[in-house]
Amino acid sequence: MKPIFKKALCVLSALAVCLPSAAICASAADGKDYIIGNPYAEVEWDEWNSYKTQLHCHTNASDGASTIADTVEAYYAADYDILALTDHMTLGVQWDQKPQVVSLMRLIKYQRTGFKELVPLTSQRRNEILTGVGRDGRPMLEVTTGVELNGAVPQNSHINGYFSDYGQGLIGIDGDYETPAAEVGKRGGITFIDHIGDYTHAGDKNDPSISKQDEYVRKYSRIFLDNPSCVGTGINSAMDLQTKWDRVIYDEILQKTVPYGVVPWSFSFSDSHSDTIDQIDRAFTVHLMKELSVHELRRSMEEGTFFAVCRYARAELGEDYAGVGAYPTVSRISVDERDDTIKIDASNYNRVVWVSNGVEIAEGAEIDLDDYADQVGCYVRAYIVGPGGVCYVQPFTVNVEGETLEKEEIAPVHNYSYILRKIITFLDNYVFSENSLVRKGWNWLASDWGFTIPNF
Repeated sequence: MKPIFKKALCVLSALAVCLPSAAICASAADGKDYIIGNPYAEVEWDEWNSYKTQLHCHTNASDGASTIADTVEAYYAADYDILALTDHMTLGVQWDQKPQVVSLMRLIKYQRTGFKELVPLTSQRRNEILTGVGRDGRPMLEVTTGVELNGAVPQNSHINGYFSDYGQGLIGIDGDYETPAAEVGKRGGITFIDHIGDYTHAGDKNDPSISKQDEYVRKYSRIFLDNPSCVGTGINSAMDLQTKWDRVIYDEILQKTVPYGVVPWSFSFSDSHSDTIDQIDRAFTVHLMKELSVHELRRSMEEGTFFAVCRYARAELGEDYAGVGAYPTVSRISVDERDDTIKIDASNYNRVVWVSNGVEIAEGAEIDLDDYADQVGCYVRAYIVGPGGVCYVQPFTVNVEGETLEKEEIAPVHNYSYILRKIITFLDNYVFSENSLVRKGWNWLASDWGFTIPNF
């Protein structure tokens, strides 16, 4: 517990402004002066707006049941401000155009797609949505080039790409997040990792200890350290079934990457495959932006000026919890390094929980780090619970003045995906690429099925 006289000294030093005594306030009696990294530091809370955003959803262009037109209309009716269509292996295009589909993907998911006709918006209706017709002039921003990478690999090791031309027809390799993360980055785009639990199966087995296994933690930590363009990971998505224990691995990753100055942001998304409200509104992000533009969205995704919201939170609130109605919203975050406090002003909530090193250490809208000095690691993050859902606040990095965070050596993971990647690269470079007959045969097969053979 912070000694009472620390605050008394702060008051005295504030009054005695003519004396160089600010250091007395900044230095806690227990000897700790925290440096707090705040992702929301540049936000102008009274000037910027909040935009409800869907960054991950599907249509019948890959494995969804609804057309492009119906999907866009559903999100527009549900008051979304920003929408990115992210079909598997299929780069998103303008909403009044048909994307280049991968017939093999649609066939694999025939039960959903039914190979039904692709129906985009009309150009007139697209323009109406982009200008806010029927919503008092409040438009919905169109984000193109969104794509869920790695196709339909067995373990669903998926990663979403944005703002690049990479990923069209990419089937990928089971377990290989690394190649698409690197290739999207090379082409000037950004990525975030989807539903890690689909790969670890921690949710399926209802075993949080799986999310702490060294191989998994090192694998994902290295992706973020090696690829600055990979800006985060899903912390909770859809109905939080497979992702139930993704918060566990997220906390493990933060403990390894934060000392290197790398903070992966937490995302949430519906991963909807139909246009029903129970799917499209079950998870999303809320971005703090200067204006409604693609440029500002990218900045927000990269800098972490957003919140992840989900209607379900099975790990924190149990299997029966389901948010309904107004979800928790944040109106201001205040970080005071003199008092070592972080305060959240929010609405539509009844509880704020603070987490560090994967442990819930405090409750309340404000945390004083000095009160939890023996429990605070290199970061703290908060989640806000309300009747309408759970809102995850991005991590605040924490360091002590004069101390250096210890960087743990994080060795690469050379598992089956690494070996498969090496084999495919060798075959592609020295067999397929160098043998015109083989290459022509592969390309003929690819074009016949409607997909491309990628170079790794």
